[in-house]
Amino acid sequence: MSSQTIKISIKKNNQQYLSKIIKKFPKINSGRKNYKGQYIRVLKNLLLTQAYKIILKKKIEFLHSKISFKENNKYITIKFTV
Repeated sequence: MSSQTIKISIKKNNQQYLSKIIKKFPKINSGRKNYKGQYIRVLKNLLLTQAYKIILKKKIEFLHSKISFKENNKYITIKFTV
């Protein structure tokens, strides 16, 4: 069986508006302080969902695949080898 590498990317949006809103209206601040980390976590979950859809469509064995996330200034990418 040959290995196949699949890459999926999502463009990251600028989240600076949150800092400006919180600075202007400090009472709306929730208990979470790490907004960038939360945003990256949500993007990773979206990428995993898209990868899972591909896996189901192609009927690929996912348990033996190697998964890695790569992040740069503009994109976050999931790469999995099956």
